Amino acid sequence: MLNSLLRRTWAPRGQTPVIKVSEPHGRISVIAAITISPVRRHFGFYFYLLADGANFHGYSVARFVEDVHHRIGNSITLVWDSIPIHNARPVRDYLAAHRRIVVEPFPPYAPELNPVDNAWGYVKYNRLANYTPHNLDELRRRIMAEFRRLQKRPDLLQAFFKRTGLGLGP
Repeated sequence: MLNSLLRRTWAPRGQTPVIKVSEPHGRISVIAAITISPVRRHFGFYFYLLADGANFHGYSVARFVEDVHHRIGNSITLVWDSIPIHNARPVRDYLAAHRRIVVEPFPPYAPELNPVDNAWGYVKYNRLANYTPHNLDELRRRIMAEFRRLQKRPDLLQAFFKRTGLGLGP
């Protein structure tokens, strides 16, 4: 959102920092996935941003899964949370038509197990803390830059995964 995530900052005594937001409800919806190659143990990051002010729905989630599936081009074990949009009819239809995608849901109320939530937290609370873009175009450019940066940092993606405490198996 255009509202910045306020973190502790410094200012001269008696001069409270003021952040002006041009469009307080302006937002960009984002979906992302961290991929892990079970053989090479390589970590990847895929993301998609919707148009300004748009919300994800079953069709857009299914398109994202399809895009990741085509890029990987192999069998996938999809591990995600149980939010209703992941169970929308277009998503179920896509998964039913592509039996090489196996879905394993996270337990309810366990965001600490989701490495993508760690990526969100890193970008939001670390890289974009106190960031105040002038408009959604500027915010979009910055989000894209931060996510492209993550794509080039498999070590950081691996750290997000390690933080969950989950293992990759034998």
